[in-house]
Amino acid sequence: MVAETIMLVRGLTMCVMASLSLVGNISVIVATVSSPFLHTPSHILVAFLCFFHLLSAALSMVPIGISCLTEHWIGGDTDGMFCEMFSITVILLTIIPFNLLVVISIDKFTAVKYPLQYNRIVTKKLVLVMILSCTLVPILGMVPIQMILLGNKSAYTEFILPYGSCSIIFADENCALCYVLYVTFTAFQVIPLLAIVIFYSLIFVEVKKQVKSARTQTLDKKNMLDCHKATVTIFLLVLTYILTWLPEWGTDFLSFLGIGMEDTTLYNIQIASRWIFFLSPVADPYIYALRHNKVQQELKRLLCPAPTTNNQA
Repeated sequence: MVAETIMLVRGLTMCVMASLSLVGNISVIVATVSSPFLHTPSHILVAFLCFFHLLSAALSMVPIGISCLTEHWIGGDTDGMFCEMFSITVILLTIIPFNLLVVISIDKFTAVKYPLQYNRIVTKKLVLVMILSCTLVPILGMVPIQMILLGNKSAYTEFILPYGSCSIIFADENCALCYVLYVTFTAFQVIPLLAIVIFYSLIFVEVKKQVKSARTQTLDKKNMLDCHKATVTIFLLVLTYILTWLPEWGTDFLSFLGIGMEDTTLYNIQIASRWIFFLSPVADPYIYALRHNKVQQELKRLLCPAPTTNNQA
């Protein structure tokens, strides 16, 4: 009875989180598309980040929530193609937003360092190419390897009820270690994390210089403050993602190696960390919308359109 109640609470919690994520991310995407003022490279990048968060909510969070409520895998056969594709999709929807955050960090550094040349350096075409690269590189780097592992039975998928989802299980510890090292110490996780840290360190140094210059020179302080506010907003998005990703990555590392699966405390920590990760797709759109006046104004215009008056002669 206690176990059923726990699964019910988990299922309801995940469904609520998925609903909030869907509403928040759709709102930011619709506001960006409908407002000409938001058709800038920076906003386009954030809109695509919200798009992948939207996919995460629809393709990961909703199936997990329903599976927890029903206590059965929503896809039916736990070792079928749907289970395998779900496991691969969850991993890709973890990696792609991380790579996008690197591009967003570079974009913010360019905006802060070269404000006058920014529009010439960062164009919409360049942004679309970078978004395409962030999507294709993980797909081409991860999917073939996972399909080979699943095809030659070095790994298999299994529905784990406490997680509410399918996970990749490795038949061989050496294979599991190689896979974890490949995912971790390649361009999929460590390099993006280092790039984000480097670029935000450079941004911090540049902002300090600009603040010091503003005290002694006559600068366009309004534009500078707007740029700094936007930079802080993106930093909050990045920080939220990293803080929710690190526990999930660490416990997944242990899980792939078979550590903690028999220890109740570690096992519960692993379950909690997986759910903590989904806080990022929930929180990011609201952080962005609450800190961006133009997004708020566009949403108000769409939700509460001003009444039109007909002038009569």
